Parts: sequence; structure tokens; C-alpha cells
Amino acid sequence: MKKFNVKHLYPFNTQHLTSTIPSGFTLMEVLISLAILSIALVAVLKANISIEDTNQAAEEEIMANLLAQNIMAHIQTFGIKKYDQFPMEIEKKGLEYDIQVDATNIENLWRLKVTIYKQDATVNQLEAFFWSDD
Repeated sequence: MKKFNVKHLYPFNTQHLTSTIPSGFTLMEVLISLAILSIALVAVLKANISIEDTNQAAEEEIMANLLAQNIMAHIQTFGIKKYDQFPMEIEKKGLEYDIQVDATNIENLWRLKVTIYKQDATVNQLEAFFWSDD
């Protein structure tokens, strides 16, 4: 079996080659990395803003639904004659409400429609029939 001389195969100085390899990043590599990172961060920020808008809309809808249910419960508790005396202050949340009470063809059966608005846009609307001796 024939042996090879390592010095014969690599006649140049390998230590000299390894010391000339750059050990850092070039300016172009850093700029490209920053550009990619900024694109990723903008995408994450847009997603976060979208999620926040969705959460706010859901919160408004839940609040409007609870308010409409509260108004209906108030009318059913205190009677049909006092439907316009709902005591809850909702101006702090920017919500307004409209109550419509209509008689039906059946005696003592009323149709109640509660609409919740925010800046002239309907947020929620509940409609129910209920029995009242008033």
C-alpha cells in the first residue's frame, strides 16, 4: 500500500489561507438583513393593528347586546308604560338607543324592538314579543 505525503498534496501554507477569511459581515449584508427584518416587523405590526380593531368591534357589539337586553328586562320588569324611562346612562360609551313598542293583533301582546346606535350606525338590534297586562 502506498502512502501519500500530506505536504506533497498541499504544498501551500494552509494557516495563511484561514487567516485571510473575513470574520465579520459586510455593509451590504447588514443592510439586506435590516431590510428583511423591517419588512417582517411591518407585517407583524399590521397584523397586531388588525387584531386590535377586531377586538374593539367585538367589545362594542357585546356592550350593545348587553345594553339592549338590559333595556328589554327593564321594560318587562316595570311595564310597557315606562319604556321611555330607562335609567342607564350610556353616553359615556358613545352609544345611543331607540325603543319601539308596538301593539299586535293579540290583546296584551307587544312587539318590542331595541336598536343600539353609535354615531348613526346600528351596532345591535334586538326584537322580542312579550306579554304585559299594562
